[in-house]
Amino acid sequence: MADDSASLDSLRQQIDAIDDRLHDLVMERAALVGRIAAAKAGTPGAALRPGREAQIIRRLVGRHSGTFPRPALVRIWREIMGALVGLQRPFSVAVAQPKRGAGYIDLARDHFGVVWPLNVLPGSSHVVREVANARASVGVVAAPEAAGGENWWLALVSEMTNTPRVIGRLPMLMPEIPPDHPEPLHAFVLATSEPEETGNDRTLLVVETVPDVSRDRLRTLQTGVGLECVSMLASHRDDDRWLHLAEVTGFVAQNDARLIALVLANTGTIRSTRVIGGYPVPLSA
Repeated sequence: MADDSASLDSLRQQIDAIDDRLHDLVMERAALVGRIAAAKAGTPGAALRPGREAQIIRRLVGRHSGTFPRPALVRIWREIMGALVGLQRPFSVAVAQPKRGAGYIDLARDHFGVVWPLNVLPGSSHVVREVANARASVGVVAAPEAAGGENWWLALVSEMTNTPRVIGRLPMLMPEIPPDHPEPLHAFVLATSEPEETGNDRTLLVVETVPDVSRDRLRTLQTGVGLECVSMLASHRDDDRWLHLAEVTGFVAQNDARLIALVLANTGTIRSTRVIGGYPVPLSA
């Protein structure tokens, strides 16, 4: 019995030593972030780097082994990165929480951490305005099909410099879905910065067409110029035009030759295209 107690004491001492080393490394990481902040002093915009953060999480998940749960690993690093991003410059989050919805606050906290201010607003259009007017560093809005009829994505078509863009999708680690269970909540992250290419991305594209163009036909036209349409997220009719929100595979810039070809090859059908952002593809649990 005495040997067992001594062995347990030894194991606990080893755990304490590991905790000290982990803490030392967290403090060292914070010091390095401080040096980065000093080097970037005077640079406008939020310090958020969603592409870089996604690459870090993917790398850690890819090298992970053992019994420690992957969701907990991702949560730990999200807390670290969320805490440190606000050390570089002021950081705050605006979240759209529909009256009959729930869970978006949790999505935001799980991703950006518990440290920085979080402003809960009644609708996605409010969040877009908060981000555009620099009253929030980032915004979290429901996916179009769950936004309660709010077509927040229409406001992102503007070419003004302070127009928010989609830069992320939540959650970053998609949970396993048991059979016969509904799809989990997901949301988009908005900021006035541009999305970053990570090697595994999706782009959100607004396509303006003449009236009565079906989603199936629009998919076919996109395929014809080499764009792989994952889904048609929403459509909006505005007088003599329709606006369609498409989600396509890969990182697509506004000057992508395929977008130009999509308009030129279908002049009687497609009037214009506008990239409103993109995001790193989330990981599977």
